[in-house]
Amino acid sequence: MLDEKEAFSRMINTPGMSSAVMEMLMNFSKAVIASAKEPNPSQTQKTSVCVFTQKEISKMPPKFKKLFKYNNVIAHVRLTDRKVYEVRCSIDGVPYLGCSKDLDTAKAKFILDLKKDKSDFIKRKNEKKQTSSKEIMFNDYFIRWLTTVKKPYIKETTFKSYMDQYKAGIQKFFEGKPIKSLDAFTLQEYINTFTNSEKFRTAKKVYNLVSPCLEYAVADGIIDRNPMAKIVIPKYETKSGCPISPEEERRLVNALREKPTIYAQALVFLTYTGLRIGELATVEVDDAWITAVTEKKRKGLNEKKRRIPISPILKRLMPYIEIETFKSVRATTISRHVSDYFKGHHTHDLRHTFITRCQEVGIRREIVSIWAGHNTDNSITSKVYTHLDQNEKLQLEEIAKFDYEI
Repeated sequence: MLDEKEAFSRMINTPGMSSAVMEMLMNFSKAVIASAKEPNPSQTQKTSVCVFTQKEISKMPPKFKKLFKYNNVIAHVRLTDRKVYEVRCSIDGVPYLGCSKDLDTAKAKFILDLKKDKSDFIKRKNEKKQTSSKEIMFNDYFIRWLTTVKKPYIKETTFKSYMDQYKAGIQKFFEGKPIKSLDAFTLQEYINTFTNSEKFRTAKKVYNLVSPCLEYAVADGIIDRNPMAKIVIPKYETKSGCPISPEEERRLVNALREKPTIYAQALVFLTYTGLRIGELATVEVDDAWITAVTEKKRKGLNEKKRRIPISPILKRLMPYIEIETFKSVRATTISRHVSDYFKGHHTHDLRHTFITRCQEVGIRREIVSIWAGHNTDNSITSKVYTHLDQNEKLQLEEIAKFDYEI
């Protein structure tokens, strides 16, 4: 950065500069040098101010219109849109300011402000700095972020799943760690523990929770940057779901008939309705239809109910099923018991089983989509004019096809 002497030298040697402006700059340079030699205001009451007329200021090059020097203090001058001059500077973080529509008055006010005792301001600033510098633990900040920023805009079940993920894989690692102490290497090593165990989905879930929390901390002024910005997460092939085999289906049904446990009842019901496990708690049944509130909805939108006709197979198995017995059982508890009946499957695979069997017996694709809660297709004809969801007679005719030997 150029010092004042060199800056003046270059300006004076600018080709084409008028003699009047050159003379004014020379006088300005001498005045600045003279003021720099004056004693510090703490040592003497004598002060010196460089004063120019409005005419001189208007002719001054823009670079030097913005400077005002009082003893060893250099202030910046600007003219606002309201035609008010502001003379300001900051010393050790303490602001000094003088304002007026008259430049000389603004300078005088600035000098008065410069001489004011600002010990109270400095004290308040230091107290604020000490408060903000207190160590904020990641776990405390994460819980506050999750409950304040996320919870009001997500469903209760989604919030609960986030809390479960936090307790299972996040809380212990970050225990006692200040948020400012986190660095990319530490976080990468943490993610690598899941990768090395081939828990690729868990690694991604942890990343998807921790990273936006830290990003919020950046916006909140807690940290300067998100240490997870460059974290590498594993790539893996997402499984789309696999229906159970006819043999596995037969084994499940036989288990229900022999010993109708809560879990066997719930799993058979899922297999022959295509419901998501989180929808079981909302199930209502009458003579021919099953009604449930769809789980796939955004918070703030109206609840959407699905109606699925009871198939001949399910009707034969209903004497073994008591809906109220498993409606109050937690979804995670039911999921843990899938392995009691077949290995390598999840409850969502039973939804795939229902849709697959519907297609195998020849039920219309659009009808199956309605029962599954999917969009039929993107055409106006399917969305607006068919109204298949209101055609109960047609749906009952189609579900009659869902009848085969197990």
